Amino acid sequence: GGPGVAGAHNSSEGGDGGVPTAKKDSSLDPANLLVVVIAAVILVYASHRALRPPFMDMTPGSGEAMAYEEQAEAGEMQLQTAFIFVVVASCSLMLIFYFMSAMAVLITILFSFIAALALGALVYPYADAWTNNRFSKEMDIPWLGPVPQLFFVLLPFCAAVVLGWLLTKSWILNNVLAISLIIFFLTSVRLSSLKVASALLILAFFYDIFWVFLSSNIFGQNVMVKVATGLDVPIKILVPLIFSTGAHMQFTLIGLGDIVLPGLLLCFAMRFDDSKGVPLTSGYFAATMVGYCVGLTVCEIVVGCFHLAQPAMIYLVPGTLIPFAYVAHSRGELGEAWEGLTGHNTHQRLSDNGV
Repeated sequence: GGPGVAGAHNSSEGGDGGVPTAKKDSSLDPANLLVVVIAAVILVYASHRALRPPFMDMTPGSGEAMAYEEQAEAGEMQLQTAFIFVVVASCSLMLIFYFMSAMAVLITILFSFIAALALGALVYPYADAWTNNRFSKEMDIPWLGPVPQLFFVLLPFCAAVVLGWLLTKSWILNNVLAISLIIFFLTSVRLSSLKVASALLILAFFYDIFWVFLSSNIFGQNVMVKVATGLDVPIKILVPLIFSTGAHMQFTLIGLGDIVLPGLLLCFAMRFDDSKGVPLTSGYFAATMVGYCVGLTVCEIVVGCFHLAQPAMIYLVPGTLIPFAYVAHSRGELGEAWEGLTGHNTHQRLSDNGV
């Protein structure tokens, strides 16, 4: 999926089958601000991990650093990919909107498989370090190629978490899988320039406006809200309302797209800081992160006050692009940021800051 609806509704667990319902005065609930904190923490971790994977020797010239950079460059999003992404997201949205009941099982199986892989990728470096690389030896598997033994050690754990979520629909397990998916995406795909970031985020901006505000006039229903709230898969992070009323637990939510897409720019901002030897607390990353948090906070307040679905990208795109562009302009680096970094430049300076 593409961008989603941040905090647009609050869902009840049980009883209503998970269909979200609006709750009055949700803007007064601390959970709305907790959404911002959770999103920020995830993005800080994901950006760090995309730059310097845990327990990996990122010394310039080392075999691990060169292999990682080669892999990362293979996942770089190009300008044309940004356009394709929005077209594919729109087509997927339409397919799910019209054939949700028929596709529900297929989508659940697909997401379960990807979420299990994402969870495995998230815990892999920590499990590898904890077991002192005991299971690092690779096995040649047909169709897959070389696979570390640790993959098979982690497989039952990941499968158990996914199965637990499928059976219980626990919001905690939902969030574990959703966070795994976010980090998996942000460490697998990256932006190479402000030009690509601007194209992607501006397209997402209009995509969000169309599918949230205008789709009901054409299709008779709000397509984005129906899909985001009707699919029972971990495509959103749920935060329980603290001042919840009623028999069932109620939630505020944020779609994964509202973390992942701005997250791509934040990952690029951290790489750009690193290439310049700028401390993360006073560079592009800090300014862009502050803008993201302000934008998401404003979105949460508007949602709470008006109780309407809000396309979060209206707030998050200017909230992230403007601070980044302002810092770049003030430092005379706008042209360089626009054209972007080469993998070599990043790789050369990767360990200079001790990030």
